[in-house]
Amino acid sequence: MNHRFQEPRYQYSREIDPIVGVSFTGLFDFFVHAFGTEWLRWWEAGRPDTLTGMQFKEREKEYLSRWKEIVHRVVGEYCDRHNIRRPNRCTTVQPAGTKSLLTGASSGWHPPKAQRFIRRITFRKNDPVALACLDYGYSIVPSQSDKDENGNLLNDPFDPRCTEWLVEIPVEVPWANIPGADQIEIEKFSALAQMDFYLQVQKYYTAHNTSATIELREDEIEALATRIHQAIENNEGYISAALLARFDAPFPRLPFEKIDKATFDRLQAEVLERRSTDDFYTALVRHDGGDLIEAGPAGCDSDKCLFSDTKKE
Repeated sequence: MNHRFQEPRYQYSREIDPIVGVSFTGLFDFFVHAFGTEWLRWWEAGRPDTLTGMQFKEREKEYLSRWKEIVHRVVGEYCDRHNIRRPNRCTTVQPAGTKSLLTGASSGWHPPKAQRFIRRITFRKNDPVALACLDYGYSIVPSQSDKDENGNLLNDPFDPRCTEWLVEIPVEVPWANIPGADQIEIEKFSALAQMDFYLQVQKYYTAHNTSATIELREDEIEALATRIHQAIENNEGYISAALLARFDAPFPRLPFEKIDKATFDRLQAEVLERRSTDDFYTALVRHDGGDLIEAGPAGCDSDKCLFSDTKKE
C-alpha cells in the first residue's frame, strides 16, 4: 500500500481505490484437522443439509467470518496509523496451486487430489532445478511426448531422443494418517459438493473473488448448471468458477497419480536411498550454469498456459 507507482494513473487509482487481497491456502486440510473424519464422510455424501451437515456449515461459517473480520480490522488499523485510505475490500483466495504443493498443503479451498499421490512436474531436459531434484533423490522419467519410433514411451531420461523430463515427487497430505481418513475417495467428491464449499468461502470470507476450479463429470453438468443459475438468481455471492472435466480412464505419467500408503512408503524410502545431498540449494547452485532465470517447470505444467503472458516485442 506504500508503493509509489511511476505511472500517474496507477498512483491515482491506488489513492482513490486502494486494494489489498489477503488470501489463504490449505483450508481443506485445516477443516479435516478441526472436524475429523466425520467431516470427510459428510463431503462423501455430497454435503447434504442434514442436522450434522448444518452444524458443520455453521462452524465453517464461524471460522471464515472470524478470519474476514480480523483481516479487515487489522488492515484498517494499519491504514489509520499511516494515514492511508482504507480499502473497502481486503479478502480473496488467489490461485495458489503450485505454491501450495511446495508446502504440502491443499490448494486454496480445494480438496487435494488424493490422500497420497505422485506429483509429476514437467521440466526441460537437463534443467538445473530438475538435476537438483535428481540429487535430492526424486526420480526422473521422460515426458508423455517422448516416444520411440514405434510410439512407445521412452523410459531413460538421458536417451538422446528425450526432450522433456518429469520429476516424480511422492506426496502425502498432513492428515492422511488420521484413522479412517484414507478410506474416503476424494476424487469422487461431487461437483455440487465442491460448489457448496466454494460458496461458503465466497459468502463468508471473500470480498474480492475466490479462485475456484470445480471438477466434474459429464453426468454432473446439468445439476451444476442449475445450481450456478440458482446461486446467481438468489444473489448468493457467486462470481465465477473454472470447470475442469474429470476423466476416469487414467493415462501413463499423469500430473497427479493416486497411490496407496504402501506405495507411498516404498517410494519415499527409495527417495531417501537415492539422495546424495540434504542441501537442495547447494545442489541447485552446482547445476546452475548462469541461466537459472529460465529454469523451472515448463510453462504448460499448470492448468493455465504461462506462455500466453509473455509480452511480444
